[in-house]
Formats: sequence, C-alpha cells, structure tokens
Amino acid sequence: MFSEHVEVERLVRAEVLAPLAERGVQLVAAVRPDTAKNAVRIVGQARAAGVEVALWPMIDDAHGRWASAASAERWCAFVEALLDDLASADALPDELCIDLEPPIALVRGWSAVRPRRAAVTGDRRAAAHAFTRTLARARARGVQTWAAAVPLVLADAAGLGFWQHVLGTPVDDLPLANVCVMLYSSLVGYARGLLRRDHAEALVWLGARACRRRWDGRAAVGLGAVGVGALGDEPIYADVDELLVDVGLARAAGIEDLALFDLGGALARAPLERWLDALCHGPPADGPPRLSKRVRALAGITAGLAKVGGLALAGRIAPVDDDGPVRP
Repeated sequence: MFSEHVEVERLVRAEVLAPLAERGVQLVAAVRPDTAKNAVRIVGQARAAGVEVALWPMIDDAHGRWASAASAERWCAFVEALLDDLASADALPDELCIDLEPPIALVRGWSAVRPRRAAVTGDRRAAAHAFTRTLARARARGVQTWAAAVPLVLADAAGLGFWQHVLGTPVDDLPLANVCVMLYSSLVGYARGLLRRDHAEALVWLGARACRRRWDGRAAVGLGAVGVGALGDEPIYADVDELLVDVGLARAAGIEDLALFDLGGALARAPLERWLDALCHGPPADGPPRLSKRVRALAGITAGLAKVGGLALAGRIAPVDDDGPVRP
C-alpha cells in the first residue's frame, strides 16, 4: 500500500498499521527531504506492529520529485544520505522503491487541457549508472530494491528502450528485484471522454499480461487511484467495486504481487479494511475483457512507436524529416 501524503502521526497509529499487519500488506511510505526525519519513526513503529516497510524516496518538486535522468544526481545523493542516517539509527527499511517517472513539472504539462511539448533532460547513461550504484549500495546494506514504472515502458522491445529513453526512466538497466507497473485505471479520466471505464479495464488486463510476460516472477502491478496524489487532480475510483474489477483482471493475467495507491485516499474513504480486503482477497476474473477497436489501436500505436523509435535509437534506421535523414 503506497502512502504519499499521510502525516506521520496518523501513519503510525495502531488503527492504520494493524489492518496492514493482519493482511500481510507492506507499507510503502513516501519520504522527502522535509520529512526524512520521520523515517526512523516510521520504520521502527511499522516493524514493531509487524508491518514490512519500504521507503519511497522523492526529492523536491523543483528538482523533479521522482527519479529520472533529469534528477538522478540529486535523487541518489538524497537516498544515500538517508540510508546512512537510517543505518546509524539501526532503522533500515526492508525495501526501497525507486519511482521512475519524468519530472513532475513535465507530467503536469502533459496532463493539462492543452498539453505542452517538453522533453526530459539529462544524460540517460550517466543516470542509469548513478541509479545502479545507489541501488547496489542499498542492497549491500540488506535493503531490497524495486521500481515503480509507468505503463509505456511495457511497449519497449528487449534491448530497444524507446519509451524509457523518451521518459528518462531506465528500467531495464537497473538491478531490480521487482518492477511494479502503475496501471491506474481511474486515470483514463484524463482522456476527457476518449476512453471509457471499460477501455480502462481492458488496458489493465493488457498491461498486467504484458508485465507478466516481460518480468515473469519479478512482475508486479500498481492499481488505483483511491485518492489524489502529487498532481492533486487525479481522477479516482468511483467506489471499491472498481478496485475489485481491476484486482480480478490483474490476477487473471497472472499477477499476484499487487499494490494500491493510496493509503491517504483509503483512510479518507473509510473503512480502510474494505479497500485492503478488495486488494488482498479479490478473486481473479473469469476471463479477459473485451478488447475494443480503440483499445487495440492504442496498444498497436504505442508498440509501433516503441519499435520504430527503438530501432532509431539503436542506429539501425535513420528517422527522416523534411530536410532528410536525422541521426538519433
């Protein structure tokens, strides 16, 4: 269960931690520079309650918030200092989640009514090396590492990481125990009528199936959203029944490692237990959903762009514009 905005005083209460412990749900707690001082308390009290805890580091919004090529140096410096402090307090978490997303300012621009074109900056190769080094240092301390990733990376063919390059999120290059793809069906609300709820359900199933094929035993899926996150305007589930449908589709596609975004939303839409029970005990769907022409077209376009763009990045083809070939 991801927790992005819940205040530490509430997060460590028994009425929050006990339902997680009873169901064996891991707490994935966001930690930022202004809240890092709370990490020792979160780890200690979660552990005392019998809850496994992963920390979910983010940096300041002005520098991108999430981990990407644009923020790698700052993100790694923050995480390594955080782990040093936690180790000295004997409060290292069980796991560390690297949230691989483009800078938040760009994401806000892309999700606007009139999206702005902008590119993720930063040296992709240097970022991959920096992330690899930091994650290796975490593992050397006994902290397992995994990633949250955006769905577009599922379209990347092996060795042709076009979407990872475009987004500045080097998933394939990193040493990760698991990859949790964020298949938040409620976010089709950003499509402003172009996609419906049934389209979203089909995309959850397609994404979960692709995730299982790509990462097999390392595959995980994030579902949501129950409440709003960093952007503040994310469309959310209408009710818990929509979560149950998504859980069923993910399980039917072969995914059992599921995460839910987010704890703050579940607490605001109490009782927390009904959201946890849907996540943990929802049965698999009887079969795959209907794949409409619109869903098939969207999947095909995304995969086609990934293939052509990946070949261009690999230097196997040269993109062409009005002035002739352009080397990638």
